[in-house]
Amino acid sequence: MKKLFYSCVVVLLVMSCKEQFDPPVTAPVNGYLVVDGIINSGTGSTNIRLSRTVNLADSARMNNERNALVRVEGEDNSSYPLAEVAQGLYSHPQLSLSRNVKYRLYIKTSDGKEYVSDYSRVIPTPPIDSIRWEQPGDLQLYINTHDPLNKTLYYRWEWEETWEFHSAFTTQLEYAYGRPGEITGIKYRFPNQNHDLSKYYCWKHGSSTNLIIGSSAKLSRDSIDLPLHFIPRGSVKLSVLYSIKVKQYAVSREGYDFLQRMKKNTEQTGTLFDAQPSELVGNIHAKNNPNEIVIGFVDVADQQEKRIFIRASEMNNWGYRTGCTELIVPNVLDSILAYSYLMPTSVEEMTPFGDILSYRGSGPTCVDCTLTGTNVRPSFWP
Repeated sequence: MKKLFYSCVVVLLVMSCKEQFDPPVTAPVNGYLVVDGIINSGTGSTNIRLSRTVNLADSARMNNERNALVRVEGEDNSSYPLAEVAQGLYSHPQLSLSRNVKYRLYIKTSDGKEYVSDYSRVIPTPPIDSIRWEQPGDLQLYINTHDPLNKTLYYRWEWEETWEFHSAFTTQLEYAYGRPGEITGIKYRFPNQNHDLSKYYCWKHGSSTNLIIGSSAKLSRDSIDLPLHFIPRGSVKLSVLYSIKVKQYAVSREGYDFLQRMKKNTEQTGTLFDAQPSELVGNIHAKNNPNEIVIGFVDVADQQEKRIFIRASEMNNWGYRTGCTELIVPNVLDSILAYSYLMPTSVEEMTPFGDILSYRGSGPTCVDCTLTGTNVRPSFWP
């Protein structure tokens, strides 16, 4: 959700007019506090992100709220502290919450200000039925779920994706150096002349950045089947093996209405006719200043999750291309230096005595996949 609140508008410019429009809301110098997350009463971690709103001119900058004291509090006087595990991200690995108790979020920022959400009951979340996909050309993923009791009605989803990819070429060669930075020739990476596969197998990760919500309130049956994620044809994500894990939460009617307003504000271009920041007030309040605007809505719900894998062999004419080529370089110092921007890959020609006459080379990202990913295999990877 890192980009979710970037565009909470403090200053709006009228696109069709020459004069600047000054909204009736005056933002504090350090911006409004933004709280994003759900208190997870089920299996898995609870993650709350704290940040501050920024002006449109600074929308590429994330203003995280650091060094806050954050905890989950129960009406039974139970308390669960959340640790700051990354800038502005506060987490607890596993809460053990009772369905018979209401809970709230407590925040004390580094400047001493205190904020609390309303006490909320635990909302049961039904399991995810399936994550399905269609691929007529591009790949479209869908989320499917239902509540047989017809009680949930309002949902929110987040996803995390991981994909395996390979470098276009392996390498068995490397540059030889004299003094640091001074290339003196080409040599084998290993004495046995094997290719280096540590730079060949890699993985990369991504996560949802937009709000994904859905409701069956207007339907006769509490059943959801919605587009979840889109991957364009030819993407490297489906070059070998792709996986997506989806987290599903039930939310309250009030929480869903807030998320709908937030979704409109963050996905529309700011104009005179867009919703104003004051409309984003949720269920979080400043303890000592009821007039202070706080953006966010915190529900308490079980987390349900499901993961699927999709292999490249399941794609129909996916069309992935690396765009990488190799050049043949003579093994003489002038040529080596002229093409030093390439990464050497393999021997092209050698003498009967094993001396290298010429070699192949390609762009660094075509040879070393760790330049764009990690070669640490995920624990869940098959």
